Amino acid sequence: PAAPVEDIAWTGPSLLVVDTRPPPSKPLMHLRRREHEKASTTTTGAASRTSLATDPSSTASDFAIPQPFDSSLSNNYTASCATFLRTLLSNDTVDNCHPFSLLLQTSTGFFDASKSFLRITQTLEATCAASLTTCKNTLNDLANQLILDSNCAVDYGNNNPQVLQAYNGMIAYESLYQASCLRDDEGSYCYANAVTNTTATSDAYPFYLPLGMALPGGARPTCNSCLQDEMAIFSSFAGNRTQPISQTYNDAAAQIQIYCGTNFVNQTATPLKGAASATSAHITPTMTLLLMVLLFLF
Repeated sequence: PAAPVEDIAWTGPSLLVVDTRPPPSKPLMHLRRREHEKASTTTTGAASRTSLATDPSSTASDFAIPQPFDSSLSNNYTASCATFLRTLLSNDTVDNCHPFSLLLQTSTGFFDASKSFLRITQTLEATCAASLTTCKNTLNDLANQLILDSNCAVDYGNNNPQVLQAYNGMIAYESLYQASCLRDDEGSYCYANAVTNTTATSDAYPFYLPLGMALPGGARPTCNSCLQDEMAIFSSFAGNRTQPISQTYNDAAAQIQIYCGTNFVNQTATPLKGAASATSAHITPTMTLLLMVLLFLF
């Protein structure tokens, strides 16, 4: 029998690459009425955010909350895994959870909603209205089921991209639920600000850390309270080796400290009670990076 999620260390590829290209367009056969939106720009400090005012005739009921894997799944699965994934996507609890952690990588509708401050805010409202406890327990249970031999163990072992996205999205649900529900001092969702920020396009990158995706080397998210709070949440999960963020947090924190200041985020993960600390493999690259910066400056 497969070990439970909490007993399995995350084993993703050692080289993590972020693909910033937009997902492919939907087939033309799926035509839908285009929303007419007018953009207005609001500047706060050094960053500007594009907020989208929708057509007055458009109402909230016109917008359907995005769902995970809303485009067609590939055929590159074992038969048992394909059956499990269909069961996963038809699960009423998962549907009602609107899990941000699954939407980030697998939903074309979510990508489209992220182009509108209004639509992404509506999506986050639905995500944050879900019961954290119910959704976390359901998704952890489904993650355990996914890696069973009778379901997707073979596909998971072969690093099938969509299977890995499903698994990582389910086990990272809690950390990304907390991060996606953060608001700034004005009451706007931090993620909505980040993904619609036209002058700091890397502000949304830290949200991918819990999914095992490294912060790109050239990324410079805005040093604001949202980033600080996001990283504080991620730090509390990064000490758990069963979480993908255990492989990405330390390097991201070191990178952010270089331009936001040494006290802006925790340099290393905050250990979880009863959980193993993050592996020491990240210490050497981090120290090397800091030494290179010091040598360059002095």
